[in-house]
Amino acid sequence: MIPELINKFYEDKLISKNQYQSLSPLKKDYDKKLGNFLVDGGFITQKDLKTFFKENQDFLFQIFDKWMKENSKIANAIIWRSKDSNKSQNEAQNYNVWIEDKKHELSNTFWKALLDILPDLKDAPECTLNISDDGTVLSTDLNPDDAWIYYINYVAHSIRVEIDRLVHWSILRYNSEQLEFLLDSRTFFEYSESRDVYSILRWHESLFSHGSATIGDPVRIYDFLDSGNLIGITRWGTIGRFLGWIRNNLYHFDNGNTPENYEKHWQYQGYPPVERIISGTTHPENGFKHFTAGCWGTTGFIRIILKTINIPVLLEERCGHATPHFVYDKTHEFYLSHADDPYNSLFKHNTPQFIPLELIINRYKFDEWFNKDLPEKTICNNVGRRALELAVEYIPNEILKIYCDDISKGKTHEEGRMYNEIFREHIPLVDLNAFGFWDRLESKIKSLGGCEYILKEI
Repeated sequence: MIPELINKFYEDKLISKNQYQSLSPLKKDYDKKLGNFLVDGGFITQKDLKTFFKENQDFLFQIFDKWMKENSKIANAIIWRSKDSNKSQNEAQNYNVWIEDKKHELSNTFWKALLDILPDLKDAPECTLNISDDGTVLSTDLNPDDAWIYYINYVAHSIRVEIDRLVHWSILRYNSEQLEFLLDSRTFFEYSESRDVYSILRWHESLFSHGSATIGDPVRIYDFLDSGNLIGITRWGTIGRFLGWIRNNLYHFDNGNTPENYEKHWQYQGYPPVERIISGTTHPENGFKHFTAGCWGTTGFIRIILKTINIPVLLEERCGHATPHFVYDKTHEFYLSHADDPYNSLFKHNTPQFIPLELIINRYKFDEWFNKDLPEKTICNNVGRRALELAVEYIPNEILKIYCDDISKGKTHEEGRMYNEIFREHIPLVDLNAFGFWDRLESKIKSLGGCEYILKEI
């Protein structure tokens, strides 16, 4: 689509012949988004870009719609579920059968994104709440108009990331399932016909589960990743960088999932807005932090953030906890053992810091630990296990302090806090012995000057 755009600029005499020759064929040898590149490079002014967009929407739609037809699996995956489909079955409508006005609206949103004519969506959309009898927030609900605006901005942004080559991977290589997790409206919110709202669902047994996080402006979220140097050459490396940011910044919130508690943490009564998690908020008692609503909030946060760079993520529920499932393909799928793992208190302020990607487990390990056919107690005991395995390997400072406290109280391995509070439910004593954990622990304490130093200085 970009070559046709540049040709049109030249035909309309918005750029000179020399500028046209330097831009055509446009290669991705610039480190900015296209609109910014054109303006900052002196090719065209921001005012002329906006005027061009307003006067050429039909032409731009023809280019956009042609690309959609040439990439039919993308068009097939762009699904808006609404009361306008089939009220009795809530049937889905993909892009191919949308009315022309909706197609044009998506096209216009895409071109504005590509030309860096910013949407400036609210960081937290207006919402209503579905609350249980005990005061827990069951869903954060958007009205249909707001849901549609946020949806098409995310879809347009996703296509813009592809066309402008803002990442090194391509959705054109994704299978239908991966595309669904990025582009189907139900992966943003589920439509409720009875209440005429689009619901962000923390967890639902039969509908799509989104986690406890509320969408924001995809452009600003992308800019957060880009400016923070969190986008790598590969999806794998990018996930690692982002998990590192989570480790260094996020804090588990206090108390329950009530509107009043959300208001205290994020100044918003619905699920935490991802942009406010990014920027941080001030709690009246706990001060300024990047709060997250526990494992459900972190999984929702990861899902929304990575959508903006075309990495699909699912939510997996086990034993009342949530964890992200990074969807690559049938043979390469990755997970955390618990979404709280990156900011586990054993590691957050301790040395050595783990390498974030070491938290990742593959599909075979996930199935070994969390297959739903396993006894519930086994599944529950494996929640967060990977972080504890890393604690056994790295022996962070917090482990040293707990063990030295046990020694000062004359506790044996089996009696002490170390085993009973940290490992007992996850890693049996016999396994700790087999790993040589206690010998390595005592050796590290000795190398640092003993327990007296550790309890006073670390």
